Amino acid sequence: MKLKIIGVSVCILLISTIAIPVASITDIHRSRATSYIVEVPIWEKGDEWTYIFTESSKDYPATYSISGNLKFKVMDDSGDSYILKATTRPRGAFDLGDFGLKTTLFTSLTMRLQIRKADFGLESCNYKLKGILLVTIGPFTLPIPLQIVAHYNVEFDPTWVIMPFPLFDGKFGNLSGTEFVHTNFFLHMFWGLIPFYGPEDISWPITSVPYICSEDQITVEANTFDVYNVSAEWMEGSRFVSYYSEEVGNVAKEIIYIPYHGGGGVRYSLTLELKDWSYTP
Repeated sequence: MKLKIIGVSVCILLISTIAIPVASITDIHRSRATSYIVEVPIWEKGDEWTYIFTESSKDYPATYSISGNLKFKVMDDSGDSYILKATTRPRGAFDLGDFGLKTTLFTSLTMRLQIRKADFGLESCNYKLKGILLVTIGPFTLPIPLQIVAHYNVEFDPTWVIMPFPLFDGKFGNLSGTEFVHTNFFLHMFWGLIPFYGPEDISWPITSVPYICSEDQITVEANTFDVYNVSAEWMEGSRFVSYYSEEVGNVAKEIIYIPYHGGGGVRYSLTLELKDWSYTP
């Protein structure tokens, strides 16, 4: 139960990273920005994007802070959907109340996404955290390694279409929601010998949020890019800002910020910055 929030936040990370790309306007198109329309980009098998990410949550029952390099790769482009794999070795720690867990060099996070080609609608997201983590009590790390595997599988019904293609400068509207998000979660230790939690099936709806797109330019480790700034705000100060680059066929930077209702600090935050890519327009 306490580690379920990890799976939720990772899916948020993946959804926001891959499933909400929107179009950019390059220098040659700036003179006709209002009439230039960008359609859904075409990915090919082998295309990759690597992001530097930092993520934190102060939501009960588990708080955590992790960071690292997150690499996405197109594994299959033969059907009506793309299959992507994302991998990272996260650095950080999880506070579970009475004790905590600290990642090691033997901790890995792997994700599989299925994204519809026609509109980049998100169809499913599969997440697995596994490896060796160390037990912590307060500021002390104990020499007690735990082998953990956590699975989190998400299906969207209907497919979650949250990017408003085609795009142009000044466009606004609502990023659509989906009626049913079905998840299956379980956690076990020591190669499945000790069930810790689950399996549990839960579901919930996602409501639409308003957005606006505008021209922008941004510098990240990978380069300086002309982008579309896609911004959405909702729920008493929560905000999502995505900077999509046509040159890389994906976001160059993304920020998600969710405060506690009524103030009181940050409930969840995520920052992604492009480090490297292999996509060719």
